[in-house]
Amino acid sequence: MTPKTAERSYKALWHAAIAVVGVYEYRVHKSLLSKVLAVGLIAFHIDAAIADARDVPTTPQKWLKRLGEPVKEKA
Repeated sequence: MTPKTAERSYKALWHAAIAVVGVYEYRVHKSLLSKVLAVGLIAFHIDAAIADARDVPTTPQKWLKRLGEPVKEKA
């Protein structure tokens, strides 16, 4: 395993572990706000785990890149 592959694997496992914490938070807390925040935590970290495992940018990184591109004018 190359160092880059090992680093990607560790990052993906870290994000997966934080997503599990999000599942715990969702199950334990009762308020709507805490459940919404837990779902966001889960979604963000699952996306990051998959992106790290595949070595591609995360969805928010893709959005930010798209927002930073200049708008093409129609001729």
